[in-house]
Amino acid sequence: MSQNITERQKSESSWKKKKSMLTSDRLPDDILIDILSRLPPKSLIRFRCVSKSWSSTITNPFFITTHLNQAKSLSNGYLLYTRLPVEFLCGKELCAVVYNRDRTLTQVSKYEIPFSGSRILGICNGLFCLGSHRVLNLWNPCIRKFKKVLDSTRFTRFCRHIALGLAYCSQNNDYKIVRMLCFEELNGEGKLIPALAEVYTLSRDSWNWIRISVDSLNRFEPNGSIDRIDESPCVFFNGALHSIAYIGNYKFILSFDVNDETFREIMLPNDYLNGVHLRFEKLVVFKGSLSLIVFVQAEDEEGDVLHIWVMREYGVVKSWTKKSVPMEKVGQFIGCTDNGELLIKKIGTGLVLFDPESRNEENLGIKNATWAAYTTNFLESLVLFDGVNV
Repeated sequence: MSQNITERQKSESSWKKKKSMLTSDRLPDDILIDILSRLPPKSLIRFRCVSKSWSSTITNPFFITTHLNQAKSLSNGYLLYTRLPVEFLCGKELCAVVYNRDRTLTQVSKYEIPFSGSRILGICNGLFCLGSHRVLNLWNPCIRKFKKVLDSTRFTRFCRHIALGLAYCSQNNDYKIVRMLCFEELNGEGKLIPALAEVYTLSRDSWNWIRISVDSLNRFEPNGSIDRIDESPCVFFNGALHSIAYIGNYKFILSFDVNDETFREIMLPNDYLNGVHLRFEKLVVFKGSLSLIVFVQAEDEEGDVLHIWVMREYGVVKSWTKKSVPMEKVGQFIGCTDNGELLIKKIGTGLVLFDPESRNEENLGIKNATWAAYTTNFLESLVLFDGVNV
């Protein structure tokens, strides 16, 4: 811990020195830094050629963080999608469009995806995690840089379930990839290998592993292990990654705090699946709260019913509330916009936005998207500035 503080102090001291080197006869240092932090990454890359001091400042971790925070303050909601099969992404285009306040779409960027045989496994602050569960790359499309993540095969080859998430660590301005692993192999005592989490830290370029432990492991099965974790991408909220996990017939939300690397158990709504036929469910962030989207078959079997369970107070099971609306021809649920509209792929229609309050539905005119996501943190950042050129 003291070593990390010392390194941080050295970096801060270096940052102050580099700021002083930018002294201008016309502009105070702080104003010049403020101006630079508002520029897009492509311009900053060119401005590295102005002088050694400018280059050193622009690549400094504290300037990169300042630039990122400035980008966050100006961020819009983005719809990201590709029209091609996700198994064959190499050389294909990832499209980014802005969802405007007047409910129109404006295309802002297209990026050629540089990796073959890859899936998009996570997005955080403009940084993408691409690959399979075992071969991973971090990619910043805005500055066309990538970093191959060191392979960790110590545990993954024995897994039967893997949940993966990409997250930003606010305490030390770092990024982490987390793989939560469940096993099918038995140990020497004839018991399953306990569930583990492999954690990759970008600043250290290394993996460490942590045994997954929550209170229910002892309550339901002494010295047991989690049986299964949903393999959809983990939801990053409130500084933690979240996934649905199972111990026998007991189901709960498994939360992993990426700053202190600890697990906690969050209970799902009581008996929320009693008497219904589940089609699919997904954890999301809905209007600033951790939520659960549940699609069930209608009683007349001619449509679906959408249940939106919202946890009004994070971690408090009594704060779950439900809203239900009927829906038809739902093929896939994608995510939520900032104002609570739902992005859904409908059979025969394509991508639509659905407002659960007014029940208005808007066709976005994108029929053949095979992968899509809505995000507010698709930022033009300098993260991975020292990565490999694509």
